[in-house]
Amino acid sequence: MYIGLSFKFHDRGEVEKFLAFLERHLDVEYLVDVRLTHVYVQLQGDEKKLEEAAALVKSLAGLARRGRERRRVPLLVLFRDVELARPIPPDVIADALTLRGYPSAVKGSALETTAEYEEVLKTAEALSKMYLEAEGLRITPHAKRVVVAYAYATGKGLEEAVEELAKAGVLNRGELISLRKPLEEAREAILKIVEKKAP
Repeated sequence: MYIGLSFKFHDRGEVEKFLAFLERHLDVEYLVDVRLTHVYVQLQGDEKKLEEAAALVKSLAGLARRGRERRRVPLLVLFRDVELARPIPPDVIADALTLRGYPSAVKGSALETTAEYEEVLKTAEALSKMYLEAEGLRITPHAKRVVVAYAYATGKGLEEAVEELAKAGVLNRGELISLRKPLEEAREAILKIVEKKAP
């Protein structure tokens, strides 16, 4: 069985990016025909795998296109492309991007964001390094999510971020650093803090 898909891109750079994504992420047999900025993809395999592969190819085409207002980044693609020092929860990436001015959310198995894909990769790598650094702190997992996202968004060190968030009433600073509020309220609070500091 096979499925044929057709895509139109703005320029050759987008086409090359799309072809690179296909090579890295597609695990079914496929044929590609490129005509200037038109790409025709024929997927071959069993029916169940083809449906999943077709959805992935459509997502990859969306990632390759520049200038889109909102992108849907499959988490599987993101975590294959990024080099992680430590695993990080996807919602921390979404929070950090939102705090940086790119509204983002994890929906199902994808990250929906206004950020360019390269910005998402850069953010994920930096957050992963910060998660590794946070292993030296006595901190609860939920508090770590909030502190790391805030530290990344503001460009501060983890200790400085902990101090600021404790002063702002978001964290309890004792033997173990923990959230003073439920996670959702803490996430909203750090967004308000960052928005107040923005010029």
